[in-house]
Amino acid sequence: MNTKKYVIASIAAGVWIFFYGFIVNAVLLKDFYTANVSPDLMRPEGQEVMWAIIASCLLQGFALAWIFTKGYEDKGIGEGLRFGLLIAWFVAALYLLFYAIQPWGMTTTLVSIVADGIMYLGAGVVIAVLYKR
Repeated sequence: MNTKKYVIASIAAGVWIFFYGFIVNAVLLKDFYTANVSPDLMRPEGQEVMWAIIASCLLQGFALAWIFTKGYEDKGIGEGLRFGLLIAWFVAALYLLFYAIQPWGMTTTLVSIVADGIMYLGAGVVIAVLYKR
């Protein structure tokens, strides 16, 4: 593994996840989530725990880049899209589990699956572009 490229790709993926997540969830889908998710499942606006959000995004970036390097084939953006799709598939399965045990509606579940699926596709592309030989 190329450690320098791994660290750069990890941080870049974490930054992508942070900014994409903010723009999509806190801006574009804010009203949707307000109307469709029980207030008991979300912290009130302004009471988010920012250090935990940042840590989560960076940890995801490092984990995703690590997994990516284990099957790396140097096939460019297509490889990143394939990887992102596999991660999105895994996350979709988790969201279906959340739907089964939490008071989320199916529409909210599907919107979350699509929104986060796009996020992980993007993360895969970021990692593939930065990790290339």
